[in-house]
Amino acid sequence: MTMRKPIIIEFTGPPNSGKSTLISFLQEFLPTKGYIVEKKQEDAELVPKCIPKKTWARNVWITHGQLQSLIETKFSTAEVIFLDRGFYDAMFWAEFLRVQKVCSDEDSASLLKILEEMDKQFQLKPDYLFVVDVSTEVSLKRRYAMSNGEPIVLSTNDFIDLYKKELEKFYKKVDKPIIRMDTSLLSIPDMENAVLDKIMEIIEPNFLPV
Repeated sequence: MTMRKPIIIEFTGPPNSGKSTLISFLQEFLPTKGYIVEKKQEDAELVPKCIPKKTWARNVWITHGQLQSLIETKFSTAEVIFLDRGFYDAMFWAEFLRVQKVCSDEDSASLLKILEEMDKQFQLKPDYLFVVDVSTEVSLKRRYAMSNGEPIVLSTNDFIDLYKKELEKFYKKVDKPIIRMDTSLLSIPDMENAVLDKIMEIIEPNFLPV
């Protein structure tokens, strides 16, 4: 099969919705069907421990890491690239931290301008934004299950409710196709089957027989 063009799909959504789990599944499964797949790691997982959480400095560090990953996609030989958060997520957090008063209006506008300028130069927006949603209640249950008794950082009803509210506002500004999937009532196998169906609807039309 040959590819008409590379497809870049950014995954986003509220905490503990299953984004990373689903991307890892797709990264393992799709090559068995002949697709060349690349996954870009979530840059929030790479932040040095010396940079405190929930700070503007941390967000700026993450955003510049995302920009590097996005520029790398322009030189990739993969046919399908999955972003565990990416360009749109960086835009969202630049606005979300302003709403939370973690940064000033000027700080937010400055970072958004950098993102816009980089997109103009390198066309960094993904082809699709895949929104993996989850209810606040289920998000918290999953977070507690993963915590192994450790204190829960940031994940509270109020935080997740605000996160989801601001995400819904943000999605209205997205100028690329959005695919949505709610995992609240799904087991992991059901999540995998559902995401595979949706992803194949995206990528299959872009492949032609040799």
